Amino acid sequence: MVIRTESDAEAIKQEAQKDLDWRCDCVSFGLTYACWEVAKKSGILFNLNSVFGEEIGTELLRLAIYQLCSHSMAMQNYEDWLAMNYLPEASPLSSQKISTILAKVSQENIDQYFKLRHERVTEDHLKKEEEAKKQNLKLSPMMMAIDSTSISTWSETIDNASYGHAKQDDFLKQVNLTFCIDYFTGDLCYAYESEGSVNDMTLFADILLRMQSIGLDLGKTLLATDRGYASILNIQKMINCKLMFLTGMSLKEDSIKATIDRYKDSLNNPMFMNGKLGIYARTADTEKWTSTSDGVNDEHKVYLHLYHDAALGERQTIALMRDLQNILDKKIANDTVDKKDWKKYSGFFFQNSKTQKWCLNATKVQNACKYHGYFAIRTNTIEDPFQSLIIYRERNIVESAFRQFKVLNECDRLYATATTYKGKLFIYMLAQAIRMMMSVTASNHQPNAKVLPGDSFDKAMLQMQRLQASRPAGRGIYIVKEIPKKTRDLFETFKIPFPKKQIKD
Repeated sequence: MVIRTESDAEAIKQEAQKDLDWRCDCVSFGLTYACWEVAKKSGILFNLNSVFGEEIGTELLRLAIYQLCSHSMAMQNYEDWLAMNYLPEASPLSSQKISTILAKVSQENIDQYFKLRHERVTEDHLKKEEEAKKQNLKLSPMMMAIDSTSISTWSETIDNASYGHAKQDDFLKQVNLTFCIDYFTGDLCYAYESEGSVNDMTLFADILLRMQSIGLDLGKTLLATDRGYASILNIQKMINCKLMFLTGMSLKEDSIKATIDRYKDSLNNPMFMNGKLGIYARTADTEKWTSTSDGVNDEHKVYLHLYHDAALGERQTIALMRDLQNILDKKIANDTVDKKDWKKYSGFFFQNSKTQKWCLNATKVQNACKYHGYFAIRTNTIEDPFQSLIIYRERNIVESAFRQFKVLNECDRLYATATTYKGKLFIYMLAQAIRMMMSVTASNHQPNAKVLPGDSFDKAMLQMQRLQASRPAGRGIYIVKEIPKKTRDLFETFKIPFPKKQIKD
């Protein structure tokens, strides 16, 4: 037993009150604790501290968790949010202090950070391969999904901000952001910010060059991309760089359309359908590509897999005919047609010179519907067309990441100066990495798994947020309240240890 005088006890009480008087006596604990533990376990905190130093690195993680758990509230609200939510050893930060921290984030240390993340993912995969070999099992190659999105911005000082092909907010400038996400962990292995007017197809070579220039070893990584990156030049670039790839192909390539026409009977034959996937598929003749190294020509096999999704084709045709019918009805009634709709669909209509009646051009409609439901994949790695399709579909991990990223960024259209916008983007990247890793851990990377409440990560976040910790009067600790079963189940789902009963700050 330690015996203290009344004056010592009062001093301790005043010190505890002084240290925590800015924080509420009862704080939300479960969600922020879970995010912090995921960042520690995955090495994010360690890598941040290695690149930025312990003080800045830790604050960057705190700000990222704030962005994730607050659903992207403005940075100026961080102080008020922190008073009601747990983060270890955190102190309030003014807007000026946050801007100072964000300004320390440069492209150079962002690259250093992602190099460490990629090395960690690669090392983990090599360990898994060794374990698989011991059990005489074959492990799929390390796979990285790549995709880009545009982020609108109000700023007039960001160099890369320019007008592009924005799907929304087309009156604003934008920057492009490319994510490279590991299939098995959901970790963000690399991110690349670029000028908003450059399309994915043109951007791809720069992304590969940038990743290689900072020392990312892609030799054992299968790169999965969608048809936005598809071009003969990009395929040749990956072959020249001796990379494994699996990419969706655009049907704008005439040779692919001709190949589909040649194999159309097979692509409608039930014997070429996978019943579980509900897709017809077959591999066309293996393509021969060449690359030149030190004056020597090397030949490479590339598989062109063809697919037909009859249900998708029917939906595409119905959607097209619905739009055309709406426009036709308006033209017949002499109503005004939306300019964007008319620009998109005007080629499908003509006006009878004798009757002046508006009609559909049957030939153009038939040609437009001819390849509905058909698509293709090129790969130099996966020989089986159905296995290629499964891998390609799983790349929707990136689509999911971007949908979530858009939500996180929805209310804050990069209203930042040139000195802080890289830091702000980096905060969003960290938040997204934590969310994706938790999502993938929960689903065990099984496409149809439903382990989260309501199959919703947002619902899981709300349930964890309900766990609170309270501070006894006059003490500098918090007591974690009884953990409900739903929250315990979520901690186990995310592979997070149960918190201690007492926490300091």
